Amino acid sequence: MKKVLITLSFFVAGALSIGLYQYFRTPEKAMEQQPVFEGSADGFAGLLMDYEWETGTVVQLSDTIQSAERKSITFPQGIIITRDTADKALWPNEGYITVQGIYQGLEVDEFFGETLIRINGAFLLKTAKSEDLN
Repeated sequence: MKKVLITLSFFVAGALSIGLYQYFRTPEKAMEQQPVFEGSADGFAGLLMDYEWETGTVVQLSDTIQSAERKSITFPQGIIITRDTADKALWPNEGYITVQGIYQGLEVDEFFGETLIRINGAFLLKTAKSEDLN
């Protein structure tokens, strides 16, 4: 009987620790968190000039794609958005889209001398065709 109680308490303690871990864990993906900023690329870039943002902040940006590559896109104001590997949505190469990702900081392009804003781990939320914007 003592072995049964010890085994049962071991499983209860294990289940409790897993449950507490899931309850108190920090979300890792941008989609699991609430965005601190929601708006356009211009608005976000303007705020970055006035305030220093902490890396790891979740932002939701809506704007027109300036250029697109296989795993990333570029918004106005030098915002480079890299998609999360878990996002299985088909990202468009042009048009107006909304994404949610994690702010990774500013960097200066050594070749062109431009300031770039990095957003990583992004998920595509919605797309709009250019004819729908009017």
